[in-house]
Amino acid sequence: MPIRIISVDGEHTAGDAIQKASAALTNDELVIFPTETVYGIGAKATSEVARTRLQKAKGRDPGKPMTLHISDRDQLGAWIQEPGDQAERLMNAFWPGPLTIVFPVGEEGLGVRLPSHPVARQLIRDCGPLVATSANLSGDPACTDAASAIAAVGDHATIALDSGPSPLGEASTVIRLSQDGEFEMLREGLISASMIRKALRGFRTILFVCTGNTCRSPMAQAICEDLLAKNLDCSTDDLKDRGFHIHSSGIASGGGPATEQARLTMDKMGLSIDGHHSRQLASEDVEDADLIISLSRSHMDVIRSHFPEATNRVHLINDTGISDPIGGGEDVYRRCAEEIKLALVNRWMEGIISQ
Repeated sequence: MPIRIISVDGEHTAGDAIQKASAALTNDELVIFPTETVYGIGAKATSEVARTRLQKAKGRDPGKPMTLHISDRDQLGAWIQEPGDQAERLMNAFWPGPLTIVFPVGEEGLGVRLPSHPVARQLIRDCGPLVATSANLSGDPACTDAASAIAAVGDHATIALDSGPSPLGEASTVIRLSQDGEFEMLREGLISASMIRKALRGFRTILFVCTGNTCRSPMAQAICEDLLAKNLDCSTDDLKDRGFHIHSSGIASGGGPATEQARLTMDKMGLSIDGHHSRQLASEDVEDADLIISLSRSHMDVIRSHFPEATNRVHLINDTGISDPIGGGEDVYRRCAEEIKLALVNRWMEGIISQ
């Protein structure tokens, strides 16, 4: 029987397209369907007949596991009763979305995904969880539109739901969780390893950025650490254990120490940046940071220009920015440090601590 192609609105799921596809799945047939990442081909999870057909359609080793697709967290309970704290953090952070979590169940583990595409979720809501895989032959590139998926595996499916190109066009990130809460990155997609680490460990990472990372931003880092420690009634060394990472970097840094005047200014405030070595802003710094505080408007503009994905995380320390004290004397550096502290106390500390 030739495959039936049904166009469906990618934003809305009204009409009988979903019902027809659900009926086919309930009848142990295979259906091609869209997700936000790539097109998938799925079978009803509780049907051994359909699962066997899916392995044949994919053209791969029958012993290789496929991913369970669910429409909401409530459906997970029938398969995994106690996901664990680490899994809960990941699900809260990234579901629904392009993350497949392989839970430590049995010898192979159980991969589970909760897609965000409304067509996929409504289909799974109607017929129950699916086992699914990307709609392509094993070893071939994943398909991001219905036509390519049908050309690849359409001979094995009864219905294809066509909602146009996949919005993201890249396969999901796949990670494996271990019993001790660690994770292994099996395939990195739009969700990076650093994003996973942050979600698992609950870090609040704050990055201060100035020009050379020799005066303003290292002073801001030291002052912020001191204020945080006092608010949390702990030492600055304990901040990481309390979930805070404070860093600094420069737009153009040469790797040298903090300026002598910056070190003396911090000494007089009871702080130390003697071991500081300037570092240039890197893409990893921007990706890891939950909050990026620039010391001048020009720094903020540069970061937003080079890293547009971080625009909403980059902010000016105060309304005007803080002038560069480089080349100035003791009074200039002292006023600079006082402005930084005032801005942090009045504008930032309450929000940082409350996160």
